[in-house]
Amino acid sequence: MSAPELRPTTTLVRRLLREQLPAPLRALAELPPVPATQGWDNAMFRLGPAHAVRLPVRQAAVPCLVYERRWTATVSAPLGDLGVEAPAPVFPGRPGAGYPWPWLLTRWVEGEAVALLPVAGRDRLATDLARALSALHVPAPPEAPRNPYRGVPLADRLRTVPAPWPATAAALGPGTAERLRDVVEDGARAAPWSRPPVWLHGDPHPWNLVHRAGRLAGLIDFGDVCAGDPASDLAAAWLVLDAPQRAAFRALADGTGRYDADVWRRAAAWAALYATALTAGPAGAAPGFAAVVAHVVRGLGATGTVR
Repeated sequence: MSAPELRPTTTLVRRLLREQLPAPLRALAELPPVPATQGWDNAMFRLGPAHAVRLPVRQAAVPCLVYERRWTATVSAPLGDLGVEAPAPVFPGRPGAGYPWPWLLTRWVEGEAVALLPVAGRDRLATDLARALSALHVPAPPEAPRNPYRGVPLADRLRTVPAPWPATAAALGPGTAERLRDVVEDGARAAPWSRPPVWLHGDPHPWNLVHRAGRLAGLIDFGDVCAGDPASDLAAAWLVLDAPQRAAFRALADGTGRYDADVWRRAAAWAALYATALTAGPAGAAPGFAAVVAHVVRGLGATGTVR
């Protein structure tokens, strides 16, 4: 959540498109790129009604874009049967026009971020999301990418990035930090994932979910795609849903036979860690996520309780 190393402009995007797009896509280079989002890792520009351009804003994000380009179509294939879209890669851009890293032309997923949908309006989304994540969570091949921050055993994650409890206590209060810590410690005590690693979206928070009229329309940003324990994806149950919605989500997911009680304890721990990471960043580094943190804190409830 540090400041971007580069800030791509519409002029840069237009130059990259005009210099690199092949003849079948050349008409897209004449469309005006419109800034859409500026995330922690990528800047995105909308290009006409059906496309977008994604450009890393920091060196560390380049491998994520490479994984996204390589694996999005494969991992998201089961979503098509559910009517859920993913930003399928269209053209892999290369460094040029003074821009030092690869970039990506993708399909645009039409709709509104679920983060902007009031929680009370997410009832139908709960079952849609459970179906989508369950469809994604199939065994991944040996060459699938691994991610030290997603899908790994919680003990490994905590060694790689220790939870910033003092910063969380300063931001949310000592009592709330202690509640989150209890949930993380409970998840770490749960039995680890013992089945083959499955495909993960990697980051299904409400800004990466797209809805149309309250139904899940798309999963976007596959930059954290990887193989591992599905618990880190299932943290979406606390990141996105309230208690009744979460119960519907879990009932449908459990009906697939792919998850056990321990995966939900670990999922709650991942949700708590997500909240701590957001509160530990510099002020203003995660605009729009304060509501997500507050939602997670409410959803995890009393000390050590997974609801």
